[in-house]
Parts: sequence; C-alpha cells; structure tokens
Amino acid sequence: MKEFISEDEIEKAINYLSSSAKDYAKWKSRMKFLENHRKSVRAAEVLRATGKTMAENKERGEASTAYKNVLIEYNEAVYEFTLIEAYRNAAESKIEAWRTISSSNKRGHV
Repeated sequence: MKEFISEDEIEKAINYLSSSAKDYAKWKSRMKFLENHRKSVRAAEVLRATGKTMAENKERGEASTAYKNVLIEYNEAVYEFTLIEAYRNAAESKIEAWRTISSSNKRGHV
C-alpha cells in the first residue's frame, strides 16, 4: 500500500514543532503584551490631549503617533503569531493524519 504521508514528512513536521516553539512563545507573549500596552498608550495619549471634551481627547489620543505606532506593532505581532500558529497546526494535523493512517494500516483497514 502506498503511504499517503511519508515518515520523512512526519520527521520534518515534528522537527518544525520543536524548532518553532521558541518563536511561537515569543510572538504569543508579544501579542499579549501589546494588547495591554496599546490600552496604556491610548490612555496616556488621551490624558495628554488638550481638547475641549473627553470625546475630542479620545479622538486625538487615538490619532496620535504613539498610538498608531503601537497599533502597527500589535498588528505585526498578531500576524507573526497567527502565521506560526497556522504552520504549527498544519504540522500537528499531518502528524495526526499519519497516526490515523498508520493505525488503520496495522489493522488492515487501509
């Protein structure tokens, strides 16, 4: 019977999961940090604004360079985390499919 997924592919998937763990953790923690940090930057910028109303100060704060910069950083962190998470999910799915196929082969179902 022809193997759908080779052992070489599984080895690569396992190696990828192992080698990407540090980047996965780095981008996930960066994303979580920036979720909170952007709120702090926004609050500081709103307090620094000199509008006549709170609504105007909020708009000015959200339009500030500091707030825009933290949003750009947050966007990058979310992108990098999502990308590495997708690759890791694909590797995990490949390993799980291989397990299922291997198990079925042992039982003579495939």
